[in-house]
Amino acid sequence: MRVFLGLDVPMAIRSQLVLQQALMPVKRRQPPENFHITLVYLGESLPDQLDDLDTALSRLDVAPFWVQIAGLGLFGKAQAHNLHAKVTPTPDLIALREKLLRVARAAGFSPEARRFVPHVTLAYLAPGQFSQPDLELAIVRDTSFRTEPFEVSDVVLYRAHQHRKGAQYDALERYSLSAVGRALKQ
Repeated sequence: MRVFLGLDVPMAIRSQLVLQQALMPVKRRQPPENFHITLVYLGESLPDQLDDLDTALSRLDVAPFWVQIAGLGLFGKAQAHNLHAKVTPTPDLIALREKLLRVARAAGFSPEARRFVPHVTLAYLAPGQFSQPDLELAIVRDTSFRTEPFEVSDVVLYRAHQHRKGAQYDALERYSLSAVGRALKQ
């Protein structure tokens, strides 16, 4: 089972992202139920690793904080392959990611060692299915795009599956960031 840790995107923010997608000249748009912010990609997992991870994540003690989506971007140098909404990399967000990396390593995972660029993928781009100059122009036109800040109070363990039509992400478990949050859920 392929898994990763991330943040859910609230419904009101998803609605804003869907509207932004509609303004972009692309075809392979992500469905709104797939919108998330990946913090740590864990890859293939074993049952023991998931048990250890579950135990550690159940004891997280991080104060809830706020994040904001501001701007659009592309991944891919000569040819773009991903259109995304940028997430402002606050110190709290970076600290949470670092903590989750340590937890994942302690549970036996070997997380990817990529540079952290927080984002929400809006579309995957295939050669020949979009005009890069038109897309770049649309992004420049919408430089003022931003959402209201939203509170991060839990981390989600997601499962990724591949289908003919693309990836699907299922939330396996939600972990409150703090003991106070866990107490309120009970």
